[in-house]
Amino acid sequence: MNRIRFQLVTGMLALTASAYASGIIVDNDEWTLSNAGFASEGTTNGTNYAKNAAMFLTGASGGDKIWIDSDDFGLDGTDLSSALSAYTLTDTGFSAFTLPELEGYSAVFLAGDTLTLAEETALINYVNTGGSVYVAAGTDQIPGGAAGEAAQWNAFLNTFSLSLASGFNSVVGNFPTTSSGPVLSGVTQLYYNNGNSVSATTSSAQIIATASRQGMIGIYIESSLRPQSFPSLQQAFLPESVWPDWDCIEGNASHRDTALQQLPPQKPPLRLRTAAV
Repeated sequence: MNRIRFQLVTGMLALTASAYASGIIVDNDEWTLSNAGFASEGTTNGTNYAKNAAMFLTGASGGDKIWIDSDDFGLDGTDLSSALSAYTLTDTGFSAFTLPELEGYSAVFLAGDTLTLAEETALINYVNTGGSVYVAAGTDQIPGGAAGEAAQWNAFLNTFSLSLASGFNSVVGNFPTTSSGPVLSGVTQLYYNNGNSVSATTSSAQIIATASRQGMIGIYIESSLRPQSFPSLQQAFLPESVWPDWDCIEGNASHRDTALQQLPPQKPPLRLRTAAV
Protein backbone atom coordinates (compact mmCIF):
# COMPACT_ATOMS: atom_id res chain seq x y z
CA MET A 1 0.00 0.00 0.00
CA ASN A 2 0.97 3.66 -0.11
CA ARG A 3 3.72 5.05 2.07
CA ILE A 4 4.06 8.83 2.08
CA ARG A 5 6.45 10.60 4.40
CA PHE A 6 5.45 14.04 5.57
CA GLN A 7 6.57 16.58 8.14
CA LEU A 8 4.74 19.17 10.20
CA VAL A 9 6.69 21.88 12.01
CA THR A 10 5.38 23.80 15.02
CA GLY A 11 7.94 26.17 16.52
CA MET A 12 10.83 23.92 17.58
CA LEU A 13 8.72 20.78 17.29
CA ALA A 14 9.07 18.60 14.20
CA LEU A 15 6.79 15.63 13.63
CA THR A 16 7.66 13.14 10.94
CA ALA A 17 5.42 10.18 10.18
CA SER A 18 4.95 7.50 7.63
CA ALA A 19 1.35 6.73 6.83
CA TYR A 20 -0.85 4.94 4.39
CA ALA A 21 -2.60 7.36 2.09
CA SER A 22 -5.18 6.60 -0.53
CA GLY A 23 -5.84 8.63 -3.64
CA ILE A 24 -7.98 8.78 -6.75
CA ILE A 25 -7.31 10.23 -10.19
CA VAL A 26 -10.21 10.35 -12.64
CA ASP A 27 -9.57 11.35 -16.25
CA ASN A 28 -12.60 12.24 -18.33
CA ASP A 29 -11.27 10.13 -21.18
CA GLU A 30 -9.23 6.99 -21.84
CA TRP A 31 -7.38 8.33 -24.89
CA THR A 32 -4.92 10.31 -22.73
CA LEU A 33 -2.85 7.25 -21.76
CA SER A 34 -3.35 5.31 -25.00
CA ASN A 35 -0.63 4.92 -27.61
CA ALA A 36 -2.58 7.33 -29.84
CA GLY A 37 -2.79 9.81 -26.97
CA PHE A 38 0.96 9.63 -26.36
CA ALA A 39 1.57 10.24 -30.07
CA SER A 40 -0.73 13.27 -30.17
CA GLU A 41 0.14 14.99 -26.88
CA GLY A 42 3.83 14.08 -27.19
CA THR A 43 5.64 11.13 -25.65
CA THR A 44 7.26 13.31 -22.97
CA ASN A 45 3.90 14.68 -21.86
CA GLY A 46 2.24 11.26 -21.80
CA THR A 47 5.17 9.66 -20.00
CA ASN A 48 5.39 12.40 -17.38
CA TYR A 49 1.64 12.28 -16.75
CA ALA A 50 1.69 8.50 -16.35
CA LYS A 51 4.72 8.55 -14.03
CA ASN A 52 3.31 11.43 -11.97
CA ALA A 53 -0.04 9.67 -11.66
CA ALA A 54 1.61 6.47 -10.48
CA MET A 55 3.74 8.31 -7.93
CA PHE A 56 0.72 10.30 -6.71
CA LEU A 57 -1.26 7.08 -6.25
CA THR A 58 1.46 4.91 -4.73
CA GLY A 59 3.69 7.44 -2.98
CA ALA A 60 6.69 5.79 -4.62
CA SER A 61 8.71 6.36 -7.78
CA GLY A 62 8.85 2.64 -8.52
CA GLY A 63 8.72 -0.86 -7.11
CA ASP A 64 5.12 -0.80 -5.87
CA LYS A 65 2.59 -3.20 -7.37
CA ILE A 66 0.09 -1.67 -9.82
CA TRP A 67 -2.79 -3.61 -11.36
CA ILE A 68 -3.97 -2.48 -14.81
CA ASP A 69 -7.31 -4.23 -14.70
CA SER A 70 -8.73 -3.30 -18.09
CA ASP A 71 -8.80 -4.52 -21.66
CA ASP A 72 -9.59 -1.03 -23.00
CA PHE A 73 -7.08 0.33 -25.52
CA GLY A 74 -6.58 3.38 -23.30
CA LEU A 75 -4.72 1.35 -20.68
CA ASP A 76 -3.27 -1.62 -22.54
CA GLY A 77 -0.80 0.23 -24.78
CA THR A 78 2.95 -0.24 -24.88
CA ASP A 79 3.63 3.44 -24.19
CA LEU A 80 1.88 3.29 -20.83
CA SER A 81 3.55 0.05 -19.80
CA SER A 82 6.92 1.53 -20.78
CA ALA A 83 6.25 4.70 -18.78
CA LEU A 84 5.43 2.59 -15.70
CA SER A 85 8.26 0.10 -16.15
CA ALA A 86 9.77 1.06 -12.77
CA TYR A 87 6.73 -0.47 -11.06
CA THR A 88 5.66 -4.09 -10.72
CA LEU A 89 2.82 -4.17 -13.25
CA THR A 90 0.09 -6.76 -13.56
CA ASP A 91 -1.94 -6.33 -16.76
CA THR A 92 -4.66 -8.94 -17.00
CA GLY A 93 -7.17 -7.41 -19.32
CA PHE A 94 -10.33 -7.03 -17.27
CA SER A 95 -10.77 -9.47 -14.41
CA ALA A 96 -13.48 -9.42 -11.77
CA PHE A 97 -12.10 -8.47 -8.37
CA THR A 98 -12.76 -8.58 -4.65
CA LEU A 99 -11.40 -6.41 -1.87
CA PRO A 100 -8.73 -8.96 -0.83
CA GLU A 101 -7.50 -9.09 -4.43
CA LEU A 102 -7.33 -5.30 -4.67
CA GLU A 103 -5.45 -5.11 -1.39
CA GLY A 104 -2.54 -6.92 -3.00
CA TYR A 105 -1.76 -3.76 -4.96
CA SER A 106 -0.88 -0.17 -4.13
CA ALA A 107 -3.01 1.10 -7.02
CA VAL A 108 -5.40 -0.20 -9.67
CA PHE A 109 -6.05 1.39 -13.08
CA LEU A 110 -9.53 0.93 -14.58
CA ALA A 111 -11.22 1.89 -17.87
CA GLY A 112 -14.27 0.55 -19.70
CA ASP A 113 -14.92 -2.04 -17.01
CA THR A 114 -18.51 -3.07 -16.31
CA LEU A 115 -18.64 -3.51 -12.54
CA THR A 116 -21.04 -5.31 -10.26
CA LEU A 117 -22.41 -3.67 -7.14
CA ALA A 118 -20.07 -5.86 -5.11
CA GLU A 119 -17.08 -4.59 -7.10
CA GLU A 120 -18.15 -0.96 -6.67
CA THR A 121 -18.38 -1.57 -2.93
CA ALA A 122 -14.97 -3.26 -2.96
CA LEU A 123 -13.44 -0.18 -4.64
CA ILE A 124 -14.91 2.12 -2.00
CA ASN A 125 -13.60 -0.09 0.80
CA TYR A 126 -10.22 -0.36 -0.95
CA VAL A 127 -9.78 3.42 -0.96
CA ASN A 128 -11.05 3.68 2.61
CA THR A 129 -8.39 1.20 3.73
CA GLY A 130 -5.45 2.77 1.90
CA GLY A 131 -5.71 1.75 -1.76
CA SER A 132 -5.56 4.09 -4.75
CA VAL A 133 -7.50 4.10 -8.01
CA TYR A 134 -7.08 5.59 -11.49
CA VAL A 135 -10.30 5.77 -13.51
CA ALA A 136 -10.37 6.58 -17.22
CA ALA A 137 -13.92 7.45 -18.28
CA GLY A 138 -15.45 8.30 -21.65
CA THR A 139 -14.91 4.83 -23.11
CA ASP A 140 -18.47 4.21 -24.36
CA GLN A 141 -17.83 0.55 -23.46
CA ILE A 142 -20.17 0.39 -20.46
CA PRO A 143 -23.89 -0.37 -20.95
CA GLY A 144 -26.09 2.71 -21.13
CA GLY A 145 -23.74 4.93 -23.11
CA ALA A 146 -22.37 8.11 -21.54
CA ALA A 147 -25.08 8.18 -18.86
CA GLY A 148 -24.55 4.54 -17.96
CA GLU A 149 -20.80 5.00 -17.74
CA ALA A 150 -21.19 8.06 -15.51
CA ALA A 151 -23.74 6.34 -13.29
CA GLN A 152 -21.53 3.32 -12.75
CA TRP A 153 -18.40 5.26 -11.86
CA ASN A 154 -20.32 7.83 -9.81
CA ALA A 155 -21.49 5.02 -7.51
CA PHE A 156 -17.81 4.86 -6.55
CA LEU A 157 -16.56 8.41 -7.17
CA ASN A 158 -19.36 10.29 -5.40
CA THR A 159 -18.21 8.80 -2.11
CA PHE A 160 -14.98 10.74 -2.58
CA SER A 161 -16.36 14.10 -3.78
CA LEU A 162 -15.82 13.44 -7.50
CA SER A 163 -18.48 13.16 -10.19
CA LEU A 164 -18.74 12.45 -13.91
CA ALA A 165 -21.18 14.21 -16.23
CA SER A 166 -23.85 12.02 -17.82
CA GLY A 167 -23.12 13.11 -21.39
CA PHE A 168 -20.01 13.04 -23.53
CA ASN A 169 -18.38 16.48 -23.73
CA SER A 170 -17.26 16.76 -27.38
CA VAL A 171 -13.85 17.96 -26.19
CA VAL A 172 -11.39 16.60 -28.75
CA GLY A 173 -7.72 17.45 -29.26
CA ASN A 174 -4.60 18.52 -27.41
CA PHE A 175 -5.22 21.01 -24.61
CA PRO A 176 -2.62 22.88 -22.54
CA THR A 177 -2.39 22.07 -18.85
CA THR A 178 -2.93 25.03 -16.53
CA SER A 179 -1.82 23.44 -13.25
CA SER A 180 1.74 22.95 -12.06
CA GLY A 181 0.67 20.48 -9.37
CA PRO A 182 2.43 17.14 -8.84
CA VAL A 183 0.25 15.13 -11.21
CA LEU A 184 0.93 17.52 -14.11
CA SER A 185 4.53 18.43 -13.40
CA GLY A 186 6.47 18.45 -16.67
CA VAL A 187 3.26 18.13 -18.71
CA THR A 188 2.46 20.94 -21.14
CA GLN A 189 -0.54 19.40 -22.92
CA LEU A 190 -2.73 16.31 -22.90
CA TYR A 191 -5.02 14.71 -25.46
CA TYR A 192 -8.73 14.03 -24.89
CA ASN A 193 -11.40 12.62 -27.18
CA ASN A 194 -15.03 13.10 -26.15
CA GLY A 195 -15.10 11.97 -22.53
CA ASN A 196 -17.28 12.44 -19.44
CA SER A 197 -16.40 15.79 -17.83
CA VAL A 198 -15.26 15.66 -14.20
CA SER A 199 -16.40 17.85 -11.30
CA ALA A 200 -15.45 18.11 -7.63
CA THR A 201 -18.42 18.29 -5.28
CA THR A 202 -16.55 19.37 -2.12
CA SER A 203 -13.13 20.78 -1.24
CA SER A 204 -11.92 17.23 -0.52
CA ALA A 205 -11.37 16.85 -4.27
CA GLN A 206 -9.72 19.08 -6.86
CA ILE A 207 -10.03 19.63 -10.60
CA ILE A 208 -6.47 19.94 -11.89
CA ALA A 209 -7.02 20.10 -15.67
CA THR A 210 -9.71 21.85 -17.70
CA ALA A 211 -10.55 22.29 -21.38
CA SER A 212 -13.37 24.27 -22.96
CA ARG A 213 -14.47 25.30 -19.44
CA GLN A 214 -15.00 21.69 -18.42
CA GLY A 215 -13.17 19.51 -15.91
CA MET A 216 -10.83 17.02 -17.54
CA ILE A 217 -8.95 15.48 -14.60
CA GLY A 218 -9.91 15.35 -10.93
CA ILE A 219 -8.05 14.09 -7.89
CA TYR A 220 -8.83 13.06 -4.31
CA ILE A 221 -6.63 12.22 -1.32
CA GLU A 222 -7.99 10.41 1.72
CA SER A 223 -8.80 13.01 4.37
CA SER A 224 -7.95 11.04 7.51
CA LEU A 225 -4.30 11.96 6.96
CA ARG A 226 -5.02 15.66 7.39
CA PRO A 227 -4.49 17.35 10.76
CA GLN A 228 -7.91 17.60 12.44
CA SER A 229 -7.38 21.30 13.18
CA PHE A 230 -6.70 22.06 9.52
CA PRO A 231 -8.73 19.73 7.31
CA SER A 232 -7.88 21.70 4.16
CA LEU A 233 -4.10 21.54 4.68
CA GLN A 234 -3.40 19.42 1.60
CA GLN A 235 0.37 19.62 2.05
CA ALA A 236 0.25 17.64 5.28
CA PHE A 237 -0.10 14.40 3.39
CA LEU A 238 1.97 15.08 0.28
CA PRO A 239 5.73 14.64 -0.04
CA GLU A 240 7.53 17.84 0.95
CA SER A 241 9.21 17.94 -2.46
CA VAL A 242 5.89 18.70 -4.18
CA TRP A 243 4.56 21.32 -1.73
CA PRO A 244 5.46 24.35 -3.87
CA ASP A 245 3.73 22.85 -6.92
CA TRP A 246 0.69 21.75 -4.93
CA ASP A 247 0.05 25.36 -3.89
CA CYS A 248 -0.49 26.16 -7.57
CA ILE A 249 -3.24 23.62 -8.24
CA GLU A 250 -6.27 25.31 -9.73
CA GLY A 251 -8.89 26.17 -7.13
CA ASN A 252 -6.71 25.22 -4.16
CA ALA A 253 -6.77 28.12 -1.69
CA SER A 254 -4.62 26.40 0.95
CA HIS A 255 -1.02 27.58 1.20
CA ARG A 256 1.55 25.73 3.24
CA ASP A 257 3.38 28.68 4.75
CA THR A 258 0.21 30.49 5.85
CA ALA A 259 -1.29 27.35 7.28
CA LEU A 260 1.83 26.42 9.21
CA GLN A 261 1.98 29.88 10.75
CA GLN A 262 -1.53 29.28 12.10
CA LEU A 263 -0.71 26.00 13.81
CA PRO A 264 -1.29 26.01 17.58
CA PRO A 265 1.75 25.86 19.89
CA GLN A 266 1.06 22.22 20.79
CA LYS A 267 1.35 19.27 18.49
CA PRO A 268 -1.81 19.18 16.34
CA PRO A 269 -3.99 16.09 16.79
CA LEU A 270 -3.62 13.62 13.97
CA ARG A 271 -5.57 10.60 12.81
CA LEU A 272 -2.99 8.38 11.18
CA ARG A 273 -2.72 4.81 10.04
CA THR A 274 0.98 4.39 10.57
CA ALA A 275 3.29 1.83 9.04
CA ALA A 276 6.97 1.10 9.02
CA VAL A 277 8.92 2.52 6.10
